[in-house]
Amino acid sequence: MSETTFCIEADSLWLSYFIPTYQPHCAFLVTLYNSPLFISTEGQTEIVNEDKARERISTRFVEEHKRNGYGTYLVSRKPTSSALLSESQPIGSVSLTKGTDPESLDIPDIGFAIIPEMTGKGYATEAALALLNYVKVSQGLEEVFGFITALDNGPSHRVMEKIGMQNRGVWPLACFGGVSGRVFTSPGFEHWENYGFARPSPASK
Repeated sequence: MSETTFCIEADSLWLSYFIPTYQPHCAFLVTLYNSPLFISTEGQTEIVNEDKARERISTRFVEEHKRNGYGTYLVSRKPTSSALLSESQPIGSVSLTKGTDPESLDIPDIGFAIIPEMTGKGYATEAALALLNYVKVSQGLEEVFGFITALDNGPSHRVMEKIGMQNRGVWPLACFGGVSGRVFTSPGFEHWENYGFARPSPASK
């Protein structure tokens, strides 16, 4: 399936690839990554113009999909339940990412970002559930983790819980430069050391 036709359908959303040669996708990524909400939770990125966005999509995003069979997806809201992807409005992104450096973990990290005017409507939860179901069916992938550095980011914590992730407490991860954050894992996750995790100290709630 080509990058322009691939999509995952949810009740009110479409998940699709970011296309580097499609200007609206580059423009939207700039908007998303430079929203006050995104910067407050994820920090400022180098994606400050469409050229930078195009470079990010054509390199990191495309390479992740080729390497892992999953990566970062554009989230678009359907105006009606039967609307096509082409009729839908970009509202955010959802991702499963796994790095290649020595500190990277052997399971992917799930993340999501929604433009401020579309938050609080359940779209991040719906997008994340759709992606998790897709990789479970297509690849048999069931074990993922989430990492939230902003400990006061209640909305993201609630999304993690709504998609069934378990709160494992606050501790540092080497793959994020040793920064501490709240770790979530798939239900029943065990054998931390098999996936590159250091055994955590007793979780702080």
